[in-house]
Amino acid sequence: MKTTISQLRVLEAVARTGSFSKAAQELGITQPSVSTQLRAVETQSRLRLLARNGHKIKVTAFGDTVLPKVRALLTIMDEIEQLLDNERNLRTGLLRLGYSTDQFAMPVISRYMRAYPGVKIETRCMASLDVVELLAKGRIDAAFVTAKAAPANLVAERLRTDPIVIMVPADHPLAGRDAVGWKELADHTILGRETTSGTRIIFDKAAARACADLKPLVTLGSWESMRAGVMAGMGVGIALLGEVEAGDRIRTVRIEDRDLWASHYLVCGPQMREAAAVEGLFDIAAGFCDAAATKELI
Repeated sequence: MKTTISQLRVLEAVARTGSFSKAAQELGITQPSVSTQLRAVETQSRLRLLARNGHKIKVTAFGDTVLPKVRALLTIMDEIEQLLDNERNLRTGLLRLGYSTDQFAMPVISRYMRAYPGVKIETRCMASLDVVELLAKGRIDAAFVTAKAAPANLVAERLRTDPIVIMVPADHPLAGRDAVGWKELADHTILGRETTSGTRIIFDKAAARACADLKPLVTLGSWESMRAGVMAGMGVGIALLGEVEAGDRIRTVRIEDRDLWASHYLVCGPQMREAAAVEGLFDIAAGFCDAAATKELI
């Protein structure tokens, strides 16, 4: 058997304090345990490191050679344990995140930053399938994605569920409508995210089920680009209801299809779920699951 760190701590404490009882008190163990561990060190090394003369303890010549290295090793171990403790308790660390919808991800990330200011955060904004691919490759630790159901083989926390709607300028002919059917939607140019977008995938499948004869979708690379295109009169945009801050300039209109909805999830790989930084994120996201109002579907 090899000498353990615990045994070296006992050796160093006895040599420094000159007492089995003081070493035991300092290390929080019993005096017999100190004697046993010190005996094990000397038995394994076949060397006498401490000389005992009654109640007096003296470091041997070889012990004087070994102890500086032992103390250096224990100092390094203490530093390692401190680093691990800081990481475990989220005083330091790095959390790499991907997200597809900043409106849903940013409130969670913001609260995480306030709770754990020592953790550095790196983010990537991409369509949901692209974010999941980064997760599979280990390039990020967790992700916020839009889908009908949580991606297979991932640990997931559902944050909310929203109907998929169209957004139009306030002066658009559809702006005053509560809902629009697929047939009428075919009269309008539709703006959407890339084909790897979770919302776009669900919309395309629903349109196919409805046999909707839509114009070819205009694909834009970000939600902000789509909103700008809507405001510029390029067409009507596809969005989750919760993404859109309806106001004086923009309106949302539902589509008459009860299956046209999507959920937003926080996901990670099974192995990452127990990582302290990711666990902290899921704990915070759970609060948003309770607070976020799941929109009533059509």
